[in-house]
Amino acid sequence: MKKVAMILAIMIVLFASTLVGKLSLDTLNFQIWSQLRIPRVLLGFFAGGILALSGLLFQTLFRNPLTTPFTLGISSGATLGASIAIMIGLHGAILGFSWISLFGFLGALSTVMMIYLFSRKLSHSSDQRLILVGIALSFLYTAVLMILYYISDFQESYEMMRFTMGSLLTVGYMDIVPIMIAAGIILYLSLYYKEALKLLSISDDFAYLKGLDVSRTLVTLFVVISLAVGVLVSITGPISFVGLIIPHMIKRVWKKSIEHLLLPSFVAGGIFLLLCDTLSRALPTVSELPVGVITSIIGGSLFVWILLKGGRG
Repeated sequence: MKKVAMILAIMIVLFASTLVGKLSLDTLNFQIWSQLRIPRVLLGFFAGGILALSGLLFQTLFRNPLTTPFTLGISSGATLGASIAIMIGLHGAILGFSWISLFGFLGALSTVMMIYLFSRKLSHSSDQRLILVGIALSFLYTAVLMILYYISDFQESYEMMRFTMGSLLTVGYMDIVPIMIAAGIILYLSLYYKEALKLLSISDDFAYLKGLDVSRTLVTLFVVISLAVGVLVSITGPISFVGLIIPHMIKRVWKKSIEHLLLPSFVAGGIFLLLCDTLSRALPTVSELPVGVITSIIGGSLFVWILLKGGRG
């Protein structure tokens, strides 16, 4: 029954999301509906799935309930890369992908490489120190971004600000293809390593005693998850709180071990981001609010509620 209900919920949200927008469907033809709303719904679902599942995986790997890909500086690296492209005036495209997205991915990729190198240096240290390295990189990227804001003109500052708020605005299916591929890879990888994740959720030593190649597994999962998030952020910009709030909510509802939470987290993340995006389009504003603003308001409020409720429990 849970699987049936989940499938029905997905279908309802997907269909309903295509009917909401600043313009009524009565004034739109099939071309606009198929090239604007359908792609946006698909983008929102797979983007939310990537964010929620990557959050769950990082929290498991680092055994820290507050860890997200954004904590490790990947999002900040992608944002800085995209902002650099905006500053130097790269507004065209290559092979169908915008220079802004490509620079955003390069920023995320460079961050992944740096964290990987730091992880080798800190191989005998606590995982928490690696998280601190990610936080330090985030502050460094933010400082550089502030410099770019300061020296940019009004139009450039506006474009950078819009990117940092996160958006699912897309035309056609070109942007969706890499995100769907990234979603498929991260979902397949998490299910393939589900038993390893169960062992790692206890401790690295326990997983090692059970015969798991801990170092290889951690590196594989970390690099693939990070690159998937890098692909996402380079296209949509940073969309916060999905990777933090959804895993916590799923854990409270399902109350099962990690291998049973992977698919529900992916689906719940997709539905949550779709609902937030639908709300951003339905609000009576002159122009729609960036979806990152909505996820921050709702996600932040829900997270505070979870913390307070957990404290009373």
